[in-house]
Amino acid sequence: MMYGKKENSLVLIEKGQLTTYSLDNKVSWEIGRPSKENNPDIKLHSSTVSRKHGKFHNVDGIWFYLDYNGKNGTVYNHRHIDVGIHGRIKPIMLKDGDVFVFGGGEEEVINHKTIWGLFVDKTFDGNWRTVDTQGYKQITFISEGKPITLSAPQKGTVIEKDTGIAIYMGDLTYMTGDMDMFGS
Repeated sequence: MMYGKKENSLVLIEKGQLTTYSLDNKVSWEIGRPSKENNPDIKLHSSTVSRKHGKFHNVDGIWFYLDYNGKNGTVYNHRHIDVGIHGRIKPIMLKDGDVFVFGGGEEEVINHKTIWGLFVDKTFDGNWRTVDTQGYKQITFISEGKPITLSAPQKGTVIEKDTGIAIYMGDLTYMTGDMDMFGS
């Protein structure tokens, strides 16, 4: 078995760099762009992200995301997060595999200025590995001895199995656990 205890984490990819935050270490995590007046727990350095962009918050063991409705917004599972009734913040209950794009506007733009995120609720053995997938038109991932082939995958595609995760981001693919790949 490649994963152990349940551990809620946020995986972020910004400018090709992958960072993992173990959310269970705190009850609340502010997320945003740092400045002299603002020192968020999770620092996002893109100019498309607001200084006070949002917050991950735990209530009785359940994780929520609260978006502060910044200028370029947040996309959650392919849908732009809108304000609640009378402009209120709507808490979003998180589950394993939820995907975020911070600072990408309403259309889920994934590029060098946006930050891509993944909420996961388990840990895997081993570190994250980065594979150069520039120019690949077809990729085959192998996990648990079974191949999964993607033709012309979209940036931000996640392959999650019991034994590993792969995140395809175009020129680079990130993998952890028992996950291999080849492409053409």
